[in-house]
Amino acid sequence: MPNWTQIVVKCPTPNAEAVAQLLLDAGGAGVQTDDTSLIFDESEDATFAPRETAILTSYFAPELDSQTLQTELETVFARGEIPATLAVSPLPDEDWANQWRENFPPLHIGKFLIAPPWENVESHALVIRLDPGLAFGTGQHPTTRMCLELLGEHLDGRTGGQLSLRVLDVGCGSGILAIAAAKLGAHVVASDMDRFCIDATRENAQVNDVENQIEIVEAAGADWTDAQFPVVVANLMSDLLIRLAPDLSNRVLDNGTLIVSGISSPRADDVEAAMHNVGFKTQHKREQDGDTRGDYTERWTAFVFARI
Repeated sequence: MPNWTQIVVKCPTPNAEAVAQLLLDAGGAGVQTDDTSLIFDESEDATFAPRETAILTSYFAPELDSQTLQTELETVFARGEIPATLAVSPLPDEDWANQWRENFPPLHIGKFLIAPPWENVESHALVIRLDPGLAFGTGQHPTTRMCLELLGEHLDGRTGGQLSLRVLDVGCGSGILAIAAAKLGAHVVASDMDRFCIDATRENAQVNDVENQIEIVEAAGADWTDAQFPVVVANLMSDLLIRLAPDLSNRVLDNGTLIVSGISSPRADDVEAAMHNVGFKTQHKREQDGDTRGDYTERWTAFVFARI
């Protein structure tokens, strides 16, 4: 069976958009453009810097002859006076679907087992089934892992299986935290401003048979309701947590619990101070390492606060 062809083009960054369109016009099945470098400042506020040379990668179906593609593209680039170089290579004959799935094995986190829909799992843990392609939040990132651990530790034994404990999930993403709380017996209100996340949370809740325990609201922030909750969870970036601190305080009942994550450790003191200023005290602080990039290893922080 003929293989797909990979074509990698290097060109000046100002020509990248035109080159991408020419690759698509030649029959490319999408184009990946790498024209920036990620600059890490030891926070989640990393920025992108443009590169002088862009690298574009596109894939072509087996019925398209690789030599013909190379000749045609080189001719088009020369005609357009685009200084580009091409590297053409056949892709190995692999099962791409199964290879992609291997990146998402079942994952034990605290009281939970996170598993994609295609995995047949049996476990004494609370199983949460998630499609990793739907939205942010598969349990693989330290910020999500810490939230799941802390939810399990602070909700277990409090719900009594009567849906008497209400939980607010601010910025629900894939719905993983809302589903985890529901699996522990809570009734959850999950909110997000992104319609994609709303749809993902609804679909994942149905897959996990907890749709009747999760109310989903399309809204930004935490000021869209006057209700207060015994437990609020927010896995958001530091600046957003700081900005939302007063609203989060208003959503938590007296003596209630706020669980926050998404915090790069260099920003942890800022977030903690913001929460103390609006009436919280720190109950627990947890840190986990993330990815290593060069000489820098990410470190993330999560907090459990009590409202006083």
